Amino acid sequence: AAPSYVMVAVNECFVLGLGLCLLNCLLSSVGFTLQRKAQLLSEQANLRDTWRSQLLWAAGVVLYISAAAPDVIAYTLVPQVVCTTVACFRLVLVTFLAHTFLQERVQMREAIGMAVCSVGTSMCLIYGPRSLDVSVIAPTADLYHPQVWGYLAICLVLLLALLAVEHSRWFSTKDGAMHYVVLPLATGLAFALEKLFNTELGFVQTPTSLRGLLDAPAWTGMVLVMGALGLTDFYLNIRAAARMPVQVFLPVSFALATTLQFFQSMSIFGEFKAMVPLHAALSICGAIVALSGALLIQPPKFGLLGGPEVAAEDLEGMLVKCDGIAKPGCGKDDDE
Repeated sequence: AAPSYVMVAVNECFVLGLGLCLLNCLLSSVGFTLQRKAQLLSEQANLRDTWRSQLLWAAGVVLYISAAAPDVIAYTLVPQVVCTTVACFRLVLVTFLAHTFLQERVQMREAIGMAVCSVGTSMCLIYGPRSLDVSVIAPTADLYHPQVWGYLAICLVLLLALLAVEHSRWFSTKDGAMHYVVLPLATGLAFALEKLFNTELGFVQTPTSLRGLLDAPAWTGMVLVMGALGLTDFYLNIRAAARMPVQVFLPVSFALATTLQFFQSMSIFGEFKAMVPLHAALSICGAIVALSGALLIQPPKFGLLGGPEVAAEDLEGMLVKCDGIAKPGCGKDDDE
């Protein structure tokens, strides 16, 4: 009876976690669409629509903020590869909403990317891992995966080194080419590490009282580090928007963060260890296909490197389509 109970509980956690992933995808996508619609209305310079654009913008911001909660909870309930693949699918939903409600017509390349990403996401959800571990039922009071420490030490040293290089006065006097490498690397690494802690929270005993926060240093420490990494990610996005073309930075940093999360899923959390080899292979292929489709929808414009910086007024109102956080980003291409 015990194995049956565990299986039912794990399946319920997976369904709940997947539902929260999709809810995050929906809220962040609708939030982006509303903010984009508000920007378009404000550009029409119709004073009678000012209140409408402000209302839409406020609603979009609220939805973006609301999307963060289900995302954090979902990473504690389902394997990281599932959350990451659904994050790739978010770009499909954003593009669909833009085509339907903003009259930003989908081109052939984007349509192919949407189809490819949808197929990859379906493969990962159908054949991918279903549970984090039996520790979802009985979490521990300390870090569940000891290999996290070694990986974390290496990545944090690398992140600090990248930040030091980015803020070095010597590199700031150069032609700016170093920014094109350092900023996407640092941003992708910070985001992936944030999700590493987020997933590990699912294996750590959650405090049930204020006193419990003092008795659970692992949980408290991970939450604090997650917040610090989230702020670092936000800061690096703002910094990158002023120093390199966002049409290059966003797709590249998104691809790096997603690739690192796939690596963490396989090597750190061992989410494919107990799977049938064929299903594991199909799931991994699906994740890669989903990422490829997302990049096909919004490929990096490397030809813009070394060109003129984006003016501040051109950055205003532009939003990221690659993740669920409102920050400066890339809209539709000017030539489309």
